[in-house]
Formats: sequence, C-alpha cells, structure tokens
Amino acid sequence: MPVPVYDCHVILSPPDEQGVMHARVTTLPGITASGRTERDIGAARAHLTGKAALIGYRDRGEAVPWREAEKPGDGEVQRWVPVHL
Repeated sequence: MPVPVYDCHVILSPPDEQGVMHARVTTLPGITASGRTERDIGAARAHLTGKAALIGYRDRGEAVPWREAEKPGDGEVQRWVPVHL
C-alpha cells in the first residue's frame, strides 16, 4: 500500500522586534510555529503539527482542506516540507 506524501509549504518571517521568527504552513489552515531561529522553529515542528492535522482529517474521514501555496512576502523565505503518513 503506498504511503501518502503531502508537500507542506512553509513561509518563515524575518525576526520581529523581540527576535522571534514566525512560520506558517500556507497549504493547510491554522498550522503555525514560532522560534528565535529557523532551527528552533524547525521544519520538523511544522512537519509534526501538519502531520497531526493530516492524520486527524484522515481518521475522521474528512477531505484535507488543501490550499494553493502562497508566495512569500518581502523578507520572507519559503521551505517545502514533505509529510509522510
């Protein structure tokens, strides 16, 4: 049986006044993370949160509310994080 793989699109903001970066998964609603560095935020953190959401949709028999990836704004960077269920 093939393992579903979802490519989650993550956008990272530049650090704010307190030095905190914020990340959001643009392809799934409501998935965010924060930290002082990209490593603190970790693609893994967004991955785990996204994975939990995807598993929840699957277990409830709901369609994944997948959205088109957003373009990063000024000073933002993007990452693609594969999520394997």
